[in-house]
Amino acid sequence: MVTAERTASTSESQATPERSQVAERIHPLRIQLPAEWELTDERFLEFCSLNEGWHVESDDEGGLWIVAPPGTESSEREANLVTDLMNWTRRCRRGRAIGSGLVQLPNGWRRAPDAAWISDERLAEIAGDDHIIWRVCPDFVVEVRSATDDLEDLQTKMEMWIAQGARLGWLVDPDEEAISIYRPEQEPQQIERPDSLTATEIADDLTIDFTRIWPQRDPAPETS
Repeated sequence: MVTAERTASTSESQATPERSQVAERIHPLRIQLPAEWELTDERFLEFCSLNEGWHVESDDEGGLWIVAPPGTESSEREANLVTDLMNWTRRCRRGRAIGSGLVQLPNGWRRAPDAAWISDERLAEIAGDDHIIWRVCPDFVVEVRSATDDLEDLQTKMEMWIAQGARLGWLVDPDEEAISIYRPEQEPQQIERPDSLTATEIADDLTIDFTRIWPQRDPAPETS
């Protein structure tokens, strides 16, 4: 028998008036599978294909995590970030960039970052791997908070990326118009509404444009 449980009670809305009116933040829903059901890549992807409207990840105990999909505005933001990262990767011909692609971390979790970059060195470690889902932690991960995302859930996710081997992580929060920068063995650093940001831990020329990410502000009224 399959059982489902909420990971936490739903928090009160923190959405600003400028954003679309969201009644509540949504925590992931965890579905526990029987222990004898081996959750192979093939079975996991088959489950995902049968439930296309769901954003699905899995944990190290074989549990499935159902996450609210991003809205149109959040999806556009993610696409802009992936495009910048992909363009840099093509230009410098280093590593591989992915957007919302599943990877399996060393701790067994299958997770899908909004945008990520994997170095040639880490790709070489999985060369010849016949797994459908790559067994690798990206060097650089970007997560974008959508209108329904609970901030604490995303912070926990970012901490996992770093603990599992990411060299750099950015948590982009359009609500607060800020980016939290995660690095190994350091406290997160927050930067308020930057026009652009360079991932110096990865490459000095890897700069992401954030002017298309932040909510548009009304121009200041003219004074006589």
